[in-house]
Amino acid sequence: MFRNWSRMTYVIMTVVLLLLAACGGAPATSSSGGNGNTSGGGDPSVLDANKKYNIEFWEAFATGANKTTLETLTQQYMKAHPNVTVKLQPYDSYTTLQTKLTAAIAANKPPALSQIYENWATQYQQSDAIESLQPYISGKNGLSQQDLSDFYPTLLKDGQINGTQYMLPFNKSDEVVYYNEDALQKLNIAPPTSMTDFVADLSKVTKADGSQWGLSFTPSVDEWSILYKAFGGSDFVSNDGKSTAFDQGQNKAYATAALGTLTPLVKAGVVHVTQAFGWQNDFIAQKAVFTISTIASYPFLASGIKGAFKFNEAPIPAGPAGQFTVLFGTNLSIYSGASADSKAAAWDYMKFLTSASANATFVQGTGYMPIRQSVYNSSALQSYYAKVPARKVGPQMIDHAFVASIVPAWQSCRDIITTDFTSVLKSQLTPDAGLTKIAQDCNAKLAQG
Repeated sequence: MFRNWSRMTYVIMTVVLLLLAACGGAPATSSSGGNGNTSGGGDPSVLDANKKYNIEFWEAFATGANKTTLETLTQQYMKAHPNVTVKLQPYDSYTTLQTKLTAAIAANKPPALSQIYENWATQYQQSDAIESLQPYISGKNGLSQQDLSDFYPTLLKDGQINGTQYMLPFNKSDEVVYYNEDALQKLNIAPPTSMTDFVADLSKVTKADGSQWGLSFTPSVDEWSILYKAFGGSDFVSNDGKSTAFDQGQNKAYATAALGTLTPLVKAGVVHVTQAFGWQNDFIAQKAVFTISTIASYPFLASGIKGAFKFNEAPIPAGPAGQFTVLFGTNLSIYSGASADSKAAAWDYMKFLTSASANATFVQGTGYMPIRQSVYNSSALQSYYAKVPARKVGPQMIDHAFVASIVPAWQSCRDIITTDFTSVLKSQLTPDAGLTKIAQDCNAKLAQG
């Protein structure tokens, strides 16, 4: 009797378990620890129309046209996706943003999405803090081959680490020469296209009484980097990222020349070395005919000049090794520590921000470069460039733009080079001594990783 009852109990329990499994009553396992986005059947790119999503986007667009344009685009996105709430978290600078991101990652409380520089991304990728975008790109809600081909190759490659896509381009710019068009026309001088002509023209437009300089600029590693490449320099750091390359072999001569070329002009009063945004004030006040900055400076100059004179942009003049400019601006990355649902929504929002329609709005609102070739060639952008032809120069230079290094320690090298480049320009260090000091200090930082 006991054995018959036990056998019957076993049969009943087996049937019940089978029914629970068939109805989905048994607990499911998830590789994402219960936070997984199962709406896409394991596809991280797919959103469920019946779910609510919340994401934080940490960014550095705290003021001006950048702020209002991003807010407008975000409202457009949320209107089209009422189940997704995007919280913008602006910070006052990229330095603050990086500090907040690093602390949030350490606390395992990162946002879903942020603006990010290449060397930050390398550091975060080494600790698995940011997501590879490959599963999102290849997902059902991903990017087609046509989409990928539409991005400028230079910008898409800029978002890769060891050949894997970890970032998509966002607010990208490059460095150009700004010039007082009225002043050049009066002197019958065309915008210089070679470094030799540029140096000669700076002297021509300088006034002997000191009331007008040829060039006013705040020196940085970026101007030195452009000169280094234009003179013939190759790599900035070694292949393993542990030591400098700009002071090795023939590179040493190019790096030294890049430090010292403008020094005699500073001493002669042809080039005025400023701090912070002093160059901007000089150019607006017509105390300098030329200045050097990124294309993102255009709206600030225009608002200060207020039509008092015509100004324009030109490519950085070419050196013996060709035409070069530095690629500026941030990309977008998704953080591994966010929930899978937040990451799926962050991808969808990122896909929107980098779409052709959103990018066209973004370019016209902020002055940054198009990140897609179709945007640059669109009737809307060509009409915009017809009205403001200076804005065309930056995009035309994309294929000549470079990022010196993406190793995390390069940020420290940037600060070192900026300081010592300025000292050389002011004749506080000789070019040879400057390069020796730069290499020594930079090597110490690179060796630390």
